[in-house]
Amino acid sequence: MRVTQNMTSENSLFNIQKGRERLDKLQESISSGQKVNRPSDDPIASQLLVQIGDKLKSIDQYSSNIDKSTTWLNYTSTALQGMADIITQANKVAGTINTGSSDPGIRQSAHDQLVDLKKQIVDMANTQFGDQYIFAGANNTTPPFSNANNNYGGDSTQLSVEIAQNTTQTLNVTGDRLLKGTGASPSYGSIDILKTFDNLIAAVGDSVTPSNVPAISQGSQDLQDGAKQLNIATSDILSRTTRLDSMSKLNDNNKNTLLSIASNTQNVDLAALGVELNNQTTAFNASLSATAKISQMSLLNYLP
Repeated sequence: MRVTQNMTSENSLFNIQKGRERLDKLQESISSGQKVNRPSDDPIASQLLVQIGDKLKSIDQYSSNIDKSTTWLNYTSTALQGMADIITQANKVAGTINTGSSDPGIRQSAHDQLVDLKKQIVDMANTQFGDQYIFAGANNTTPPFSNANNNYGGDSTQLSVEIAQNTTQTLNVTGDRLLKGTGASPSYGSIDILKTFDNLIAAVGDSVTPSNVPAISQGSQDLQDGAKQLNIATSDILSRTTRLDSMSKLNDNNKNTLLSIASNTQNVDLAALGVELNNQTTAFNASLSATAKISQMSLLNYLP
């Protein structure tokens, strides 16, 4: 096949364009610090990076859910501890009059203290996290408890959040399980703590009503059982908090692993690219010089 001057020029131009493309790609990689700047650079690596990006977004959402859940559970734990302290104090009050009292003033004082302590229990049971009542289940339009009666105004819904892929964690403790002694899965006990307070208040009597000693003894025992009910709920919250902490560490480890893979896939070796850029620049300039000399030659250069 005869090689013409036109073919030589086209080949030279093609090689110059390819050299220019290699230089441009190297300069772009050095400037961005990335191996893959568009899907066409490496389709397989691009797909991997997209998948890693999606997983990292999911992990960030899980971490946010865990942080909010931990704060919610801390609020719950604080409220439960407050209720337990109130019950301990109520039992002390009942203990001062557990054999009855002929002094109307002592009875009235014990009565008033127990009434106030019950109100504090109700206040604790109406604790809010943001605009949500933490013991109301999914019903957050009104406080779950009232000082007017012992009815529970919430529901039994167990709220849950996703803390890892296909993994959820129950968030709340509902007031019916906690203070009314009803509900199941989980069940903390069968004591209606609010009604127990009312029974103990009635048993203590007041300035005009004498004490009912057997009823005081029974009320104190029921309050102790109510305290155990709160302790079981507290242990449940502690278990959930521990699980959230473990999942948080696992998510952090997974995130670090994914970031490492993404870094190895995407980040460039600037020193190596600098050497390659220098070599490619030298080769490109040599190509330009050779092409310039070839383009100046004519048929007369080949004649003897």
